[in-house]
Amino acid sequence: MQHNNKREDLMVLAFLNWRRARMAACLIAIMTVVRPAQSQQTKSAEPNVAAANQAVQSRLPFSDRQDFDDAMRGFIATTPDPANPDRWAFLEHEAPPTVNPSLWRQAQLNATNGLFKVADGVYQVRGFSQANMTIVDGTTGLIVIDTLSLPGAAREALDLYFAHRPRKPVVAVIYSHSHGDHYGGASGVVSQADAATGKTKVIAPAGFMEAIIGEAAIAGNTKARRGMYQFGISLPVGERGNVDEGLGKNDSRGESGFGFGSIIAPNDTIQQPIETRTIDGVNFVFQLALDSEAPSEMLIYLPQSRVLDVAEDATHTLHNLLPFRGTEVRDGKRWSQYLNIALDRFGADAQVLIAQHTWPVWGNERVRAHLENQRDLYKYVHDQTIRIMNQGMGPTEIAEALTMPPGLENDWSARGYYGTISHDSKAVYQRYIGWYDGNPATLNRLPRVEEAKKYLEYMGGSAAVIARARDDFKAGRYRWVAEVMDQAVFAEPSNKEARSLAADAFEQLGYLAESATWRNAYLLGAQELRSGARGGARSVPGIGADVLRAMPISQVFDYLGTRIDGPRAGRANIVINWQFTDTGESLASTLEHGALTSITGKKAQNAVITVKTTRPVFESVILKKRTIANAIDQHEITTVGDAKAVSDLLALLVDFEAGFPVVEPAR
Repeated sequence: MQHNNKREDLMVLAFLNWRRARMAACLIAIMTVVRPAQSQQTKSAEPNVAAANQAVQSRLPFSDRQDFDDAMRGFIATTPDPANPDRWAFLEHEAPPTVNPSLWRQAQLNATNGLFKVADGVYQVRGFSQANMTIVDGTTGLIVIDTLSLPGAAREALDLYFAHRPRKPVVAVIYSHSHGDHYGGASGVVSQADAATGKTKVIAPAGFMEAIIGEAAIAGNTKARRGMYQFGISLPVGERGNVDEGLGKNDSRGESGFGFGSIIAPNDTIQQPIETRTIDGVNFVFQLALDSEAPSEMLIYLPQSRVLDVAEDATHTLHNLLPFRGTEVRDGKRWSQYLNIALDRFGADAQVLIAQHTWPVWGNERVRAHLENQRDLYKYVHDQTIRIMNQGMGPTEIAEALTMPPGLENDWSARGYYGTISHDSKAVYQRYIGWYDGNPATLNRLPRVEEAKKYLEYMGGSAAVIARARDDFKAGRYRWVAEVMDQAVFAEPSNKEARSLAADAFEQLGYLAESATWRNAYLLGAQELRSGARGGARSVPGIGADVLRAMPISQVFDYLGTRIDGPRAGRANIVINWQFTDTGESLASTLEHGALTSITGKKAQNAVITVKTTRPVFESVILKKRTIANAIDQHEITTVGDAKAVSDLLALLVDFEAGFPVVEPAR
């Protein structure tokens, strides 16, 4: 498959840009990653892996084609992606030995794209971005539920709609929840000015902006890097690489994000557990589902068309309770409760169930069954983890012991394409009792490199370890080979044999994985062991301009505190009063004991300097687009007092290494 590298480079840049909100990422050096051509270093599936994948065909009901019928039901039309019309054409064939057939099936289903009629007055554009756009036809205009990842994708989705439906203005936008693939394309369907004046309603669940900022502001560099592993962004697309994300594909139609970066904030929020609104002649019932799949999320029922939109709480996969990229642990019990409430309130009437990923379910009986199964799925993982935990088992033992809930083994929508029972159970464990498994041996372990060196010493050195690991690899013990070669690589990062064997083990584990996220993580780990992480030498501030712009000044200084090099700050004591003339915000900051603290709306009597400026100027300095000296020379920053104090403070801010090592020791 040929790739347009320039286009692909921009796609990764744009993709990471919207991911910034979802995984608190920023425009970091990973933007330099270009999808490589299919690497010649990849290897074929080992015979036992091929056999194991073939055996999946007999264990699961592949003859059940209902999902394929549902995925194409109501199809009106599509348009090829001009940038890559044949990108996913390889999925048209039977599953190869290098992909778990169950995941291959999900990847095929998620490759469907175009405009679909769901019910009278309700349409979806699917496959133009990772998420779906739902379009409700109102009396005078359109109500758009979720705006995809990028403005270009949103515009292409609407263009497709208008090619087959009457052209009407967008009178309202509804965000189902606070993840970037659901709001990142807003400026493609509504203008900032119309949203600001209220001409176009922009409706979101309670706590929407706070959730975006909370996920995006802290630990952004780490989350972005880990997100590369979750989504497999830099993997080649194909039978030995990226086939899916579990919820959809990892690319987006349209221009690659030029002009993207502004968050169009809601001008109306849903505050009550259940709220009913009439929007342009259409009745909507909103059910808040806070702290389920997202901190700010809601389900939506359309009584006139009897369509229930479950946002991302009941898609065609077991979801994540803790994504690989990192976030706060999600509450599986509460998640289940929300689905139970929806079942009780809307289950008797709903004829169609849609989600903002994957495809719909039709018929009241099937809608109810889907809600029941998804409700029980999350409750089972939650409750059974707690049960086994209370019997004294640790997180790894619980993950190994848990299997699919009884009776859901053949429910395709309960399978772990995005989350898995294994890592979801570990998330439940972490939510209730944290990282420590209670065994004092794990209370204060040696750092990884030091531990790895001692392991190799006790095991007779790397050559002996590698020789034994090769035997285990031949026997198909890939999990153990990955574990022991991890020790070898951390002890001796330049050991080519260890890196190669670790990569081989990761690769076979990726080929076996039913979960797209596990596959992506294993295969990217193999790729980086063989070729290194690309773009890793670049330093970045760990946040993007759009998120920084949206943050209250107190949160900006909280973020700055995470960039202070505490040991280097030493005994420095720097107190500064800040005044932002454009927003009216004021703040007193104190650096002492290596910690940066602040109080808004106050003036510190012991401040050594007062700084006056505007937020855009201050943000440009933070993002290193200009220097503090330049801003003072241009009279865009004025100071009264010891100007050196500001320079001293900013000099203590560190940047972060983008593309930092994951499968080998940090530099």
